Amino acid sequence: MKNYLIGIFLLFLTIGTTPSYSQQNIQSGSQLAFKYFRDREYKPASSLFYNLYDATKSKTYFNYYIECLIQLDEFKDAESYAKKQIKRNPNDKVFLITLGYVYKQWQQEEKSIAQYNKAIDKLKPVKADITSVAGAFITKREYDLAAKTYMRGRELLKEPHLYHIEMANVYLYQRNFEKMVEEYLIAISIDPSKINTVQNRLQSALFQDIDSSLDPILKNQLLAKIQNEPENIAFKELLQWYFMQKKQFRPAFAQARSIDLIKKEDGYRLMGLALSARSNKDYETAIKCYQLVLDKGAEQGNYLKAQIEILETQYLLLLEKENANLEDWKKISNSYSEFFQQGQKQALLSQAIIRHATILSMHLNKPIEAIEILEKALKVKSMHPQNISKLKLELANIKLFANEKWDAILLYSQIEKANKNNSIGFEAKFRKAQVSYYMGELDWAKAQLDALKGSTSKLIANDAIALSQLISDNTTLDTSYTAMKKYAEAEFLLYQKKEEEAIQKLDDLIMNHPSHSLIDEVYYKKYEIYNSRNERDKALENLEKVIIDHPWDSLADKALLKKGILYEEQNNSDLAIECFKSIITDYPDSIFSVEARQRLNSLRK
Repeated sequence: MKNYLIGIFLLFLTIGTTPSYSQQNIQSGSQLAFKYFRDREYKPASSLFYNLYDATKSKTYFNYYIECLIQLDEFKDAESYAKKQIKRNPNDKVFLITLGYVYKQWQQEEKSIAQYNKAIDKLKPVKADITSVAGAFITKREYDLAAKTYMRGRELLKEPHLYHIEMANVYLYQRNFEKMVEEYLIAISIDPSKINTVQNRLQSALFQDIDSSLDPILKNQLLAKIQNEPENIAFKELLQWYFMQKKQFRPAFAQARSIDLIKKEDGYRLMGLALSARSNKDYETAIKCYQLVLDKGAEQGNYLKAQIEILETQYLLLLEKENANLEDWKKISNSYSEFFQQGQKQALLSQAIIRHATILSMHLNKPIEAIEILEKALKVKSMHPQNISKLKLELANIKLFANEKWDAILLYSQIEKANKNNSIGFEAKFRKAQVSYYMGELDWAKAQLDALKGSTSKLIANDAIALSQLISDNTTLDTSYTAMKKYAEAEFLLYQKKEEEAIQKLDDLIMNHPSHSLIDEVYYKKYEIYNSRNERDKALENLEKVIIDHPWDSLADKALLKKGILYEEQNNSDLAIECFKSIITDYPDSIFSVEARQRLNSLRK
């Protein structure tokens, strides 16, 4: 009561006094009123909303005042005040709807219907009037009456194809997807330029459609429209868009190809679809899209871009291929070489040059050749500074791969200096810290990593935190850093693709430091190596060592998840379920518990 009196006192004191303060006072009073309303203190809220409406004539305050009276069961006062506003504003039908709403909450259904119908009957052939009344019905969740208002509006304005989008929105509120889609498609039939509006509304509907009941309705109605109105390309565009929303890129490709041919486009649509497909790892569809663009000929504006992107997609596809061999990598390297022989300006090809260098060094073990390619590219005078930094970053990575650590550090430092406070600079700084880590300079590495924790690049910040934590966790008790340095050496060998040497180094750690805090990391690292080589039995064996020998260390829950995934991939559902259940029961606070629960539910279906 005290707060209520203070609120009322302040409002009466301030509203309507000094004009220069009035807006500030109204804002303060409004905040207080809404706070009371949220706290269900309807009596003080009603007094505040009453005065706010009196001062501003804002219908928002009026509606909240009426709602407060209803919550207080003061229906007579609500009725009286609504009638008062109707008398003052005879042309504003929204007050009639409010009175009808009061009667409905008062369980006086006949009176409610009478007021609602009166609002519709008094409509004028003015779009603003129709929209206002329909909007008021929607606010009160009287969706049938909102639809009736729009239908009446069509009659009054003598425009039978008005309000299709608005009607569809009403049907969306009612989850009447059949009618909703029908209205949206009629809107596109009448005006194909409305496709973007329809896509935005459908995107919201698809997001809310948790049981996928909208999917067959939309798909079937679209297919029917395409058949009945083949000249309206907008329906094909909408169907392509729908398939992309559902990540069904193959049928999306069929539509995009058809549209591209009909409209004689330059391939921009196919390029966009290719990028989406590739982002979702549908590399085959992406390659088909790029190939169609290339088939249009070199004179097309997207030709060079398609050449670069199809090579990039083929590279990503090869990375995902479990049994990729040396011949596969030689083949794609040759494709890059043939591309560069076409004489394109190197200033436009920095990303392709970087990718070719990566293939040569990391997959064909030709770091010297890769270095030569990058150094040649860096001599091009017209190269953009950002691209120079990217080329230098790859050159530094390959120098490190070739065990030229100091050259790598120098390049990373140059990149960092030229790119302060951007993602390339942060990555260079992180890579430089990694080199220090590989070299066993753990204190210096940790200092650099800690400086990166506040990086605006979330990925770099997370990587820096993880590596800093690894060093910190495993050097506190081991002041000689012997084991940690050996582990860093093993990681560097892995960076150089020297897996067998890395395994030997890790085995040496297990033999000579069996009780070190680092040992769970060692076993987990061995799991990663064997898993990448598809040696699943050895991968499982090392996960078991983490889970059984180190159940309370930081990697046990992660190892359980990976073990469950391995069993899932081997179609051993029972053992996979055991692993996921163990995470939920034994490690309830694990960050992997959500994924474990999702996988568990999926296996049980």
